[in-house]
Amino acid sequence: MIRRMNSRFLPAAALALVLPLAARSATPPAPADSRWFNTMVAHWTDYGVPEYVEFLRDARPEVAQVGFYGVTFHSLAHTPAYKGYPAHLPVQGNAECGAFFARLNRDIHALGLRAVGHFNTTFIFGEHTNKAGFFEWYAKWDEAQLGPKPAADPVSMLQVDASGKVISTLSYRVGGWPEYHGCLNNPQWRACLKAMVKLAVDRGVDGLIANYFYRRDCMCAHCVGGFRAWLGTNFTSAELKEKFSIADLKAHRFTEIPSWHNPMQTTPFKMAALRWTQEALKHDFDDVFITHGRALKPDLMVAQWNHLGAFSQINGDERSAMPGGLWGRGEDYLWYSTGNAASQTDLANGDLGDGTLQLRYILGAFGPKPFVLGKYEQTRLRATIAEGIANGGAGMGFYATYKNPAGREALVSYFNFARQHRDLYAGAQPAAELLVLYPRSAVHQGNVAPVEQFKRFGRRLVRDGFAFDVVPDDILSTQHLRGRRVLAWCDDSALEGQARAVIETFRGIRLPALSTNLPATADTWGANELAGVTRREGHPTSVLSLLRQPEKKRALVHLVNYNRTEPPANARMGRGPHEENPIACEQVPVRLALAPGERAKTVRLLSPDDAKNSKLTIRQSADVATFTIPRVLVYAVAVVEVE
Repeated sequence: MIRRMNSRFLPAAALALVLPLAARSATPPAPADSRWFNTMVAHWTDYGVPEYVEFLRDARPEVAQVGFYGVTFHSLAHTPAYKGYPAHLPVQGNAECGAFFARLNRDIHALGLRAVGHFNTTFIFGEHTNKAGFFEWYAKWDEAQLGPKPAADPVSMLQVDASGKVISTLSYRVGGWPEYHGCLNNPQWRACLKAMVKLAVDRGVDGLIANYFYRRDCMCAHCVGGFRAWLGTNFTSAELKEKFSIADLKAHRFTEIPSWHNPMQTTPFKMAALRWTQEALKHDFDDVFITHGRALKPDLMVAQWNHLGAFSQINGDERSAMPGGLWGRGEDYLWYSTGNAASQTDLANGDLGDGTLQLRYILGAFGPKPFVLGKYEQTRLRATIAEGIANGGAGMGFYATYKNPAGREALVSYFNFARQHRDLYAGAQPAAELLVLYPRSAVHQGNVAPVEQFKRFGRRLVRDGFAFDVVPDDILSTQHLRGRRVLAWCDDSALEGQARAVIETFRGIRLPALSTNLPATADTWGANELAGVTRREGHPTSVLSLLRQPEKKRALVHLVNYNRTEPPANARMGRGPHEENPIACEQVPVRLALAPGERAKTVRLLSPDDAKNSKLTIRQSADVATFTIPRVLVYAVAVVEVE
């Protein structure tokens, strides 16, 4: 049982961090608005030269995620360390660098594109004892420009450990300094960030993406008070004693409030602390960027730079413990970094180096708003753009290597293709007949084993060519089941009442994928289970996805081919776009499942790799249309007009 505490009895400092369990989504999110996009580039370097704007003029990605604001800018712009990673600021000096970004934003606007700036929220470069880096800037705080100084001593706004010692790290050593970390739960630190947001808006950004959005197990008074109040709001006294051995919440002395941690060593207390951390940080994000940022600029685009990897949960993913009702709420797009988890292939062992599962999970969790995988991919630019747009998201994200001639050609041609055929992507909805549930309820209980089963099951479906969509099981609704013929899930131990009730209403084929011993191929699962699911046959390096535009009576069958001449084993990522080296798939059969009474009229094949607009021959029997795609180098989309 979860009880609600009367908020008037809570301390004011703690009240802001009391976040009740969010209501689960009853229906999929609302349709995307005019901020929808499906092409973007992001650069942390190589943007300070005239060639960058020339590249944008040729490629015209809808969003250029470029420029640094927030703590990175105010730590480094005025110092000799301005040139280094992560920001690679183009010029030294706060005024000079600020003027550069204002000019860059004007240049981007002149091209009809949107500029979104990176905004570091916690990672402080400098040294507080000798007022270096950030601390030098803060000591010279300009109230005429920034408003009142949030705190007399900046150290009072930093994250601290249980002993009260300021937490420092040595991740980058920019300027030879350690890194310190502002506490987002401290309202004075958020006031500091809000002043930085105003400067960014004044410099012409269309949006901001928050990065370094971390709480490092801080034990400051704001974190302890906020967690204590959250526990009191969400658990009864009996539950606190039973679950966490807390006999007297008011008098209890916390020795730790962990955030990310090893899922193999998790406990109910650690999961509660992680959930509070993620809910609190969402509140902090909303306060700084949505409430304050949009008060300054009502149409400000906002996003978070988060991390998913190969589905790292509990020890990664800034939303892994977050209720579905808060997941991305009020945000314009999602950025999820996969790092190196999907940036190299091992084709002989069936590893395509693809982000298919991650993309479909994000689409199912976030709805029809834009989302991007931040793959550390410097070589397969065409495949990276293709998989983003083929799965209802955006391509391409990080490492848009435009200075390499092959990279520039790939970016320009693929972005131009997406722009030319924008009507095929805008408003397209996931429409696979097979829906796979992501086991987020199990993750919320501290169990990540079903995630591994989901990955094995999903990779098998990808390899065997079946179209499928993904929805987290904690937000499953009857609307998600419309048009589905098969429902699969990888965990039933953690399913809650709503999900179980929805599953019980499903009249199609149920496929619990609970066993770790999957069959050798999907064909051996039984002729009936997946017979009504769209698929491609053969060609295991080619991944199929299915989207539909119901109002246009159009089915869109996307194929992304990952086959290539691989770089040597000791350099699997490749050295640049000139080593993408795709190998085409020839004669790819596709079986498109149709609704009862539906008929496929025509099929057009479009591809950025081939200027020809091919018309394909269709054969239809019962509720299946079959056609053969003659060739896929990297990406092709079959546009099926139905009636």
